[in-house]
Amino acid sequence: MRFTKAILTCFAAASLALFPATAMAQESGNSGEQERKPEQNWLKVCDTLESGEEACVMRQTILQGGQFSGAFLLRDDPTQDYRLLAIAAVPIGVFLPAGLTLQIDNAKPISLPYVICDPQSCMTQLAVNEAYVNSLKKGARLVMTAKNRQNKDLKIEVNLSGFTAVYEGDATVTAEELRDQQTGQSALEQMLQQQAEKIRQQKEGGDSGDSTDSGQ
Repeated sequence: MRFTKAILTCFAAASLALFPATAMAQESGNSGEQERKPEQNWLKVCDTLESGEEACVMRQTILQGGQFSGAFLLRDDPTQDYRLLAIAAVPIGVFLPAGLTLQIDNAKPISLPYVICDPQSCMTQLAVNEAYVNSLKKGARLVMTAKNRQNKDLKIEVNLSGFTAVYEGDATVTAEELRDQQTGQSALEQMLQQQAEKIRQQKEGGDSGDSTDSGQ
């Protein structure tokens, strides 16, 4: 599979920058969690690209004791060769050679290598299809399993409740609304802007060789 370096960098930054932001994180053990609507598990941000098409990102961040425990992000961009891209992130300190395993309920686990780390987290990515999205819609949970340095499992559970409603509904916030917030200069906003800019460059006969192979 081929992804441009620019797009990979943008999505990685988007995942990281939004970990503590915008009150859409799932707090394990939160006494008020039962009162939350399922849709509140997910944040969805959309931006209309210059092509007239809409690019959206859905994300859930998992916190434990107020600390970042993991995140799952789904990008839906019809202008890309691989329209649907899933990104999963876990805290740093994981055993990198073991990679990260994703499993929806009792489906077959998918093992992935890490593609990038920064001071906060390590991430992996997977180009997915509509069948995978349908599994997310029908599923109850997505378990992300990493290994710590003692080679023991670290399991992070993504609550899939509310996924369908948010995926098929309107954006939770727009990119413009995000800009108006104090956290508006987030990497997600930058990512969406850079996507639009890349499309403009391609239309003008720009970058045709800035790509790398990433095989599953």
